[in-house]
Amino acid sequence: MEDSKQPEFKEETESLDFKESPGVSITTTHSTSSASGFDINEEDADVALRFLKENKDAVDVEAANKVTDISNTAILHGTQQLDPKVLRKLDRIVLPFLCAIYLFMFLDKALLNYAAAMVLKNLKGNEFSNLGTIFSAAYIFMEPIVTYLIQKYPLSKVLGIFICLWGAVLACHSACKTYASLMVVRTLLGMFESSSAVGCIAISGMYYTKSEQSARIGYWAIQAGTGYVIGGLISFGFLHYHGTEFTSWQIMFLIVGLVTVLFGIIVFFFLPDNVTNAWFLSDDEKVQVLEHIRNNQTGVENKKFKKEHVIELFLKDKLTWPMLLLAICSQISTGSIGNFSTTITATFGFDSYETALLQLPIGAITAIIIFITTQMLAKWGQITLISISMYIPSIIGCIVMLSMSLDHKIANLFSLYLLYSGSCVITNLYIWNSWNTSGYCKRIFRNASTLVMTQLANIIAPQMFRVNTAPRYVPAKIALLVTQAVCIPLQLYIGWISKKKRKRDREMGQIENTEENSKVVQTYEFLDLTDIQNRNFRYIY
Repeated sequence: MEDSKQPEFKEETESLDFKESPGVSITTTHSTSSASGFDINEEDADVALRFLKENKDAVDVEAANKVTDISNTAILHGTQQLDPKVLRKLDRIVLPFLCAIYLFMFLDKALLNYAAAMVLKNLKGNEFSNLGTIFSAAYIFMEPIVTYLIQKYPLSKVLGIFICLWGAVLACHSACKTYASLMVVRTLLGMFESSSAVGCIAISGMYYTKSEQSARIGYWAIQAGTGYVIGGLISFGFLHYHGTEFTSWQIMFLIVGLVTVLFGIIVFFFLPDNVTNAWFLSDDEKVQVLEHIRNNQTGVENKKFKKEHVIELFLKDKLTWPMLLLAICSQISTGSIGNFSTTITATFGFDSYETALLQLPIGAITAIIIFITTQMLAKWGQITLISISMYIPSIIGCIVMLSMSLDHKIANLFSLYLLYSGSCVITNLYIWNSWNTSGYCKRIFRNASTLVMTQLANIIAPQMFRVNTAPRYVPAKIALLVTQAVCIPLQLYIGWISKKKRKRDREMGQIENTEENSKVVQTYEFLDLTDIQNRNFRYIY
C-alpha cells in the first residue's frame, strides 16, 4: 500500500533554510530532533518562546519543544489540560472584553437600521443605501492600515484608541441634519470600526485551544444577535419620544456613542496585549496557558512585520482565494439584511412600531444559530459540513420570498428570518482562519483580507436594493439566492483542498513505524513559522 512506504531521509545533516523567512534556519537529522537544533533570530521568534526561555524553572523548554501529538483529538482539543481556575480567569476577564467590543460594533449597525424606521426614512432615493456603502468603503480603505498597526504595536492600545474614536464619531451622528453630514460621519465610523473584528479574532487565538476558540468566538459573535435585541429595545423606547430640539434617533446615537467612548478607555488600560503580559495571571499560570495552547501550532504573537508571510498568503497558499470568494458570496446576505431588514419587513405591510419589534426575533435567531454551530465545531470540528448546512435554510428563504406575493405577511417574515442562517457563516470563517493559519503576520492579514471581502459584500449588497425595484426588490432577492447557492460548491472545494493537505499525516506519521510514535512528531510552533513552512501543522476541515 502507498501509505506504508517509508519517507526517505538523507544520512547526513540536512539544513532546511526557508528562503521565504530570512533569519529562520532549521537543522535536523533523520535520527534526532531537539529544540537546540533551531537557529533563529530572537526577533523572529514568537513572544511565547521568549517568555518560556525566561521562565525555565517553570517549564522544560527543550522537552516541550521536542514532540507533539498530531492526532485529530489533540489538534482540536490540545494535550495539556489547563487548571479550571486559570481557564475561569481567562473567561472572566478576556472574554467579556471581546463580547463587549463586538456588541458595540453591531449595536451601531443596528441603530442605523432602526433609525431607518424612524426619521431617516425621509432620505431621498438611494441615499440610505449610500450610507451603508460609504461605511464599507471606508472600512476597506482602513483595514490594511489598522492591521499593520495591530501587527506592530500593543494590541489593546490600538483597540482602545480606535474604540474611543468610533464612539466619538457615533455621538456626532446626533448633530447631523443633512445627508452630507451623515455621509461624513459614516465614513469616519467605517475607518475606526475596522479594528474591532480583526482584533477580537487575534485575541481569541492567544489564550485558547482550537476547540475552546470555537466556543469563545461563538460567545462573542453571539453579540451580533444581542445587538439587534438591545438596539430594537432602545429604538422602540425612543419611538415614544417626540422632542422638537432633539429627535429620538439623535438622542439614541448620542447616548450609545458616549458609552462606547467610556468602554474604549477601559479597553486601553485593562485589556492585556497577550498572555505574557496578562496582569491577572502569575508567571506560573502564564506558562500553563502557553503549554495548553502549544498544540495549536499557531503561536501567540510576534511584532515583527514579515512581508514573506503576506507574499505566501496571497501568492502561494491555495486556500486563500477560494476562502476570500466564499467570504464575499456568503456575506452578500449580511450586507442586504443587515442594512435593509427593517425596510424589507415594512414592505410586508407592518407599521413602524411593528417593524421595530419584529427585529427582536432576528437577534434571538442569530444568537441561537451561532451558539449551536460554534458548539458543534468545538466538539467535532467538521467545519465543511456544518457550514454547508447553514446555507440551505437561506436558499429556502430566498425561494419562498421570490415565489410569494407581499400579501403573505407571516410567510414572508419567516422567510426573511431564514436568511440569517447563511449570514451567520461569517463566524465559521473567523474560526477557520484561526484554526488553519499559522504565523502571526500571515494570520492577522488573512483575517484582515476576509473582513475586506465581507465589507466589499456590504458595498455590493445595498446597491442591489434600488428604489425602482421596490417594494418586492426581485433582482436583489435573485442575487441573494444565487450567491448563497454558490457557497455550497465553494465550501466543498475548500474542504477538498484542506483534505489534500492532510497528506502530511501520512508523510510525518510514518517516520517511525511504531504505534507509539505514529502520532508524535517534532514541533516548531513557537518559532512563528507559517502553516506551509511548518510541516507538522495540521488543517481542520
